[in-house]
Amino acid sequence: MSDAYVKRILACLLCVVSVAATGCAKMGGGPSWVPFLKKADSRVPGVSAPHERIQQIREMAKEADRASESRKREVVAQLSASMRTEEDSMIRAECVRALGEYFDAGAEAVLRASLSDPDAEVREAACEAWGKQPGAETVAVLGGVLTGDIDLDVRLAAARALGRSKDPAAVTVLGEALEDRDPAMQYRAMLSLRKVTGKDFGVDVNRWQQYVRGETPKTEEPFSMAERFGKMFYD
Repeated sequence: MSDAYVKRILACLLCVVSVAATGCAKMGGGPSWVPFLKKADSRVPGVSAPHERIQQIREMAKEADRASESRKREVVAQLSASMRTEEDSMIRAECVRALGEYFDAGAEAVLRASLSDPDAEVREAACEAWGKQPGAETVAVLGGVLTGDIDLDVRLAAARALGRSKDPAAVTVLGEALEDRDPAMQYRAMLSLRKVTGKDFGVDVNRWQQYVRGETPKTEEPFSMAERFGKMFYD
């Protein structure tokens, strides 16, 4: 067999491999018998992708009601440890929401600290978690956020959570929120007051203010900015 003939055979084989590789690449990866064409796996062994970790945390939250006491302690310890080291704010927020389902002494400490998290999304999640816990302590904690946080969305989350707590002690705190100059805050305070008290004075800020002061709400009051805002979205 001549060298020229061998070279032609090798050239043909290379062409076949090249065509096969190009076709497989268009379909999402090379064949197993061409190792150098395999698609690289960017995952680090032992490290889950962010969306996988979030899904794992959500699964932990779902099992809270049926988990044994030992399992609850294990989950709280795991989530608390993640909060101390996690840099991704979305994952921290998810940890906070899950801890809200496992509320105990350990979870409470983390949830309290989360209200000072540098990321507003985490602080909002903390408000949501606190809103699921009835009691005067919840009202005090959320009241502090309502008057002290610099982010409007976090403060709105605190007002919303106070409504979900349905604690009568929240009336005074929400009454103070009615004095806020932002119509969005006034509107949220009215919705939460409606949930807490069972009363419905619509989106009339003046009538709600009268109710909070212990007065009989009057009907002949001028429209406020919050009323105009609320009439667009009230449900």
